[in-house]
Amino acid sequence: MTWKDYVYHLVVEFCNERGKRTFTLQEFFSAYEVEFKRFKPTNLHLLPKVRQQLQFLRNDGLIQFLDGRGTYTLRGIELLKNEVEDEKVQEISTQAPEKREYLIETYARNRGWVKEAKEKFGVYCLYTQCLNTFNKPNNEPYIEVHHIISLCEGGEDAIWNLAVVCAHHHKMAHFSDSTTRAKLSKILLHEVESRL
Repeated sequence: MTWKDYVYHLVVEFCNERGKRTFTLQEFFSAYEVEFKRFKPTNLHLLPKVRQQLQFLRNDGLIQFLDGRGTYTLRGIELLKNEVEDEKVQEISTQAPEKREYLIETYARNRGWVKEAKEKFGVYCLYTQCLNTFNKPNNEPYIEVHHIISLCEGGEDAIWNLAVVCAHHHKMAHFSDSTTRAKLSKILLHEVESRL
């Protein structure tokens, strides 16, 4: 049985047991964490894996986001055991997603530096003991290149200012609190300096 089939089976079971088709990732994961560990004991990142499978089920139209806060609803099954039809779920689930348009300015970086950073630093996150890595569909490792001192803050588009990082640490470098960002920058600058 594939991961996707297994997660879908458990989603249907979970909704049937509760008699309602709405759930959050945390509720669902907490209810079946032991089962997920039994299903794939070697997987050390179960919560992200389950989140990924829910996305696949969403792409297949079997579940969908009910709101913007991580609540899902099961689709494709007319009525669950002991379920009372919920008019609010029907109303929300038929609404088309809102479309938005954005105009943004970005700093263009030299793609040659990106290539050189990957060649020089490899395909694993430079953050200390980070194991957040995965392969893309073409089987190449996925890694992002980060300007340690951003271009908009006067950082240079040069190898000494570039680090290869996983998507998680890249987001941390841009969106975490200032103390965490400063600590991360210091670690990355040290790692890059030691490898040049």
